[in-house]
Amino acid sequence: DGLGINLLYKKGKLIWAATRGDGETGEDMTANIQTIPSIPQVLSEPIDLEVRGEVFLSRAEFARINTELETRGAPPFKNPRNAASGSLRQKDSSITASRNLKVYFYACGQIPSGVTTQSGLLEKFRSLGLPISPDFAVVDGVAGIEAYHQRMTATRATLEFDADGSVAKIEDLDLQLELGATGRAPRWAIAYKFPAEEVLTKLREITVQVGRTGKITPVAELEPVLLEGSTVSRATLHNQDFIDGLGLHLGDTVVIRKAGGVIPEVVRAVVEARGSSAVPWQFPTHCPKCQSELQREGAHHFCVNPDCLAKQFENIRHFASRDAMDIQGLGDERIQQLLEAAMLHDAADLYTLELPKVAALERMGEKSATKLLEQIEQSKSRELSRVIYGLGMPLVGEKVSTILERAFANIEAVQAATTEQLTGISGLGKVIIENILAGFANPRTQDMIVRLARAGVNMSSNAKPIGTALAGLSFVLTGSLSSPRDGIEARLAQAGAKVSGSVSKKTSYLVAGENAGSKLDKAKEVGVTVLTEAELEALLTEKGVL
Repeated sequence: DGLGINLLYKKGKLIWAATRGDGETGEDMTANIQTIPSIPQVLSEPIDLEVRGEVFLSRAEFARINTELETRGAPPFKNPRNAASGSLRQKDSSITASRNLKVYFYACGQIPSGVTTQSGLLEKFRSLGLPISPDFAVVDGVAGIEAYHQRMTATRATLEFDADGSVAKIEDLDLQLELGATGRAPRWAIAYKFPAEEVLTKLREITVQVGRTGKITPVAELEPVLLEGSTVSRATLHNQDFIDGLGLHLGDTVVIRKAGGVIPEVVRAVVEARGSSAVPWQFPTHCPKCQSELQREGAHHFCVNPDCLAKQFENIRHFASRDAMDIQGLGDERIQQLLEAAMLHDAADLYTLELPKVAALERMGEKSATKLLEQIEQSKSRELSRVIYGLGMPLVGEKVSTILERAFANIEAVQAATTEQLTGISGLGKVIIENILAGFANPRTQDMIVRLARAGVNMSSNAKPIGTALAGLSFVLTGSLSSPRDGIEARLAQAGAKVSGSVSKKTSYLVAGENAGSKLDKAKEVGVTVLTEAELEALLTEKGVL
């Protein structure tokens, strides 16, 4: 448990270090990383290498730092993860140096020449002077994975650092490439969590929250209790069926844990400890904000009133969030204030706010109002993908929004896209396509787009557009290829092709490298055209793909 970090070495010399950030842009941590003794400034070989690792605090160092903080009357850190993150983000690198941070490296960008296995990669790191976990092991099959995980679970308390599980990875790097990844995770690695810590506390009350889609989510209000390094006072209860399944009563003693080591959840009620004052909880029949009658759809209840202030609040909050339009200064309290003053009804109204009216609000003033309006004005030039994401359509997240920006020249083209066009875009599945079409067909979304465009919000793509040279074609890659597979896939996708991980009758071409296996057999069986890398290059040249 620590903070992920990427380091770049050129000809063996450390050039920069950065956090993961949003996946594309991270925070520059070079000066502070250089204070960690175990990180070499110069590798033992003059190679180019981008390497990824985890910076952490040992349990002993965490205890020492907290003792020092308490002696000075300062609040202690809650857990080693937060302490490591805070230590690495210090503006004064001498403070970072005093924290005795450590790091283990486990992955890299371009695999070094001659390395063919995951364990070989770790040994390569070791030979270069990069520290690695001493606890890794090569095992055979599922039984080996289970035995390793059980061993780590048993020795978890004796580890130098906090950890919430173990990770199993395919040993063969070529097979890792062939298995590929989904939009969220690699198919060649699986995390196995340690059993979650469970604690007892009291269920004081159940409140409900209204989401931006109108979904009503019940929340357990708990007596605060320390759980895995942080104080927990609330936990989601999902829906009425979940509450009924647990048989919860207000006033119950309940068992809670952190799902996935992160999100607090109620596991069960301790029925034998239930007092006479405990009473069942009834799901509300009306929205707690606008009092409209709730409607049940499947397992969930919804407020269907389009003018519900709670829904408007959540939608505006999402639109202004860092990953969407990134309007700094527009926090929860300010959004609520503008809604209650009837200056906002939806996100498009942000661009109609007037300085005198905003400045007249309580605890605002002309200076703060001017700064807020400047931030709103700056948001007009955000990328089209951020605008699409900010519209808040179901399943149209950051990645899908980016795909749409790269596939279409402007918002009008996205709105006019057909099922056939979207199906031909790599990364868009059937369910997501249905949500894109339904989202842009919604009259409220259409009205929002018109008003945003009228206000001067950018509605054009600044990204390199996806070409059409390979539109309608689907490719599968297999075997050992001379060029990085990710680069080939990106090149095909940028030319409009769909890249898949499995062969079917609909596959246009299978690109086969050395040691191609079952995918090559399948392609021959169903009559798919098989290409060598040289034949792929000839095809791309013929199609005009650079």
